[in-house]
Amino acid sequence: MRPTSRRVGERHLNGTVSGSFHRHMGAITAAVQELASLSIRVLSPADPRVVAQQGEFLFVASDRVRSVRLVQDRHLECIRAADFLWLVCPDGYVGQSASMEVGFAAAIGVPIFSIHVPSDLTLRQYVTTIPTLAVALRVVAADPRPISNEGMLIDPHASAEEAHHILERIEATLTCSSGIDEPARRVGREVAELRTTLRMPIYTQ
Repeated sequence: MRPTSRRVGERHLNGTVSGSFHRHMGAITAAVQELASLSIRVLSPADPRVVAQQGEFLFVASDRVRSVRLVQDRHLECIRAADFLWLVCPDGYVGQSASMEVGFAAAIGVPIFSIHVPSDLTLRQYVTTIPTLAVALRVVAADPRPISNEGMLIDPHASAEEAHHILERIEATLTCSSGIDEPARRVGREVAELRTTLRMPIYTQ
């Protein structure tokens, strides 16, 4: 039987996966593949094949840069843009980075699901344990999160292209000689849209 496409309105559900790369990479890879087979768009890690390492930090094939900070910032932004966070912890272990990611998701209201119960008592309070991934998807589809702008870290090409169009409109407004009603307000709106399009989180500064 072919997997059913998971949609909310006219869009596919977005998911992000967290877990210990060192301890559970096989299970993380399996989770990413299962999500993709169910037509879930996995924002991060889209391709969890390990390709490089810096100290204890593992870079995967979908990491565009070799910067620990930018890769981690992007993963957090993927959590923000996701409909849910899928936590992989087959033996209950949740590493330090994944624990931070769970806390980030909880703080911004992204639902967190796992098939396994985290060993840490505090983390258990924020993770919903369910029997199968399909159950989690039904819960998410029944109460979808508002669509979030993905921004520069998640989709730099699309964000840069849209930013270019906005800058062209600002230039036209500032150099137009035909007379535009309230050009300052128009420029203000365009600048606000530019900030939203780029969406560089304050923790990257």
